[in-house]
Amino acid sequence: MSFIPLPGIDISKIFQLYFVELLSLIYILRKYSKNKFYILIILIFYTAIFAFAGKDIQNIYRIIILVFTLMLCSQKRAFASFKKGDNFITVAFVLFSLFYFYSTIRSNDNFTIILSQYSRYLVSYCLWFLVRKELFSELYPIEKLNRLIYDIFLMQIVISIAKLIIFQGKQIEHLVGSIAHTGGSDGTTIPIYGFIFLWFYRKGNLKINDWLFVVGLMLAGFLAGKRAVWFIVPLVIAAFMIYVPKLKMNKTLWITIILAPLAFYLGVRLTPTLNPENKVWGSFELDYTFDYADKYQFGDEKRMKVDKRAQGRGGATILVWNKLTGTDLLTDDDWFGKGLTGMYTGSYTDFNKLKFGVSGKGNSTGYFQTYTTTGFAGFFTTFLLFYGILWQFKSRRIRWVVMGIVTWEYFMYIGNTFRYPAYMFLIVYFIHYSNYFLIKSPVKMKNTLFPTYYN
Repeated sequence: MSFIPLPGIDISKIFQLYFVELLSLIYILRKYSKNKFYILIILIFYTAIFAFAGKDIQNIYRIIILVFTLMLCSQKRAFASFKKGDNFITVAFVLFSLFYFYSTIRSNDNFTIILSQYSRYLVSYCLWFLVRKELFSELYPIEKLNRLIYDIFLMQIVISIAKLIIFQGKQIEHLVGSIAHTGGSDGTTIPIYGFIFLWFYRKGNLKINDWLFVVGLMLAGFLAGKRAVWFIVPLVIAAFMIYVPKLKMNKTLWITIILAPLAFYLGVRLTPTLNPENKVWGSFELDYTFDYADKYQFGDEKRMKVDKRAQGRGGATILVWNKLTGTDLLTDDDWFGKGLTGMYTGSYTDFNKLKFGVSGKGNSTGYFQTYTTTGFAGFFTTFLLFYGILWQFKSRRIRWVVMGIVTWEYFMYIGNTFRYPAYMFLIVYFIHYSNYFLIKSPVKMKNTLFPTYYN
């Protein structure tokens, strides 16, 4: 076993944090040990501890997840009955798979990385059927699955508090919850999907303790030094509390109007890079904050003139879009990509040697990653598959909001949703859960907000 250290971080403190994470994993596994499906969901949310253990352990972990998923599909006969939309999703997945394997084999990628990366998508496809099967199961009531997901997000808060104590409040981009060992983008993704889940779980009626739960989730973003979390999460809260239920002025609306801007205000002051003093609890200056955000997302024009490369994640997406819509003939690499190795196994220096046209690996959006690895063919089939899944929301308002979040995350952020089974589980859960209440038990919803979403 070869543990993966992080530059500039005391490895003894990393071990302390992962000891807490291991305890949380043991606790939640014991609590839900009677249901194999629940065990699978728990394991896909605990990727970080296996990533820390080294590449060999991580690959074994991914193989176990894939085999476990396929075994459950067989035991539960998950594919026995196709419903409306399943045929499109399956055809899209087959097309995606064909172009994926063609692109990676063409690029001479190692078989291990080909299977390792593909397993993520295969697991996500299987989850579409498994989650629906579980929701309609008479053996395990839906409330227990809801409680499992709640406990998983609760563990993210527990791990974040442990990180706060162990590292004495220092903002460290890595080590985000139970999901990320390296990289901090999950510090934005976890609070977004955690809030959406809580909104579904409480049927839109959030109490004071629920808002404290949301604050706890935001702690993951704060400790990772994530700036996007303070811009995006308030918008997500406003969308689900106001736009989706078509709320008129009432107590809930007033709470949302107050809390969303307050979260943004606190975020600016607590995140050093977003305030002029560059320190925690710096001053609140909107011009400085938005100017920084613009340069971070799209780059500095003066630097771009000298560097001649796209800067920022927005710049990377624009670069690829210009290739697609430009007048130059597209090459085979444009259509089928340059393989997985340069993007997912090489160092930042190795990435720069490939001359992808961006100023750094950290600027790679989900869209840019798809283009560089599997080309525009990979992008079109990815778009068909995952947006085909998102289209299955029966509620138009929920569909548009979630599609807006995922679109931003894929085209303007890191693109974790499509690549991580944990987040795809949440997406298919949101779809099936909202559709479940509409199709299976509409009578039970008379006194909730949910019926208004299907008008």
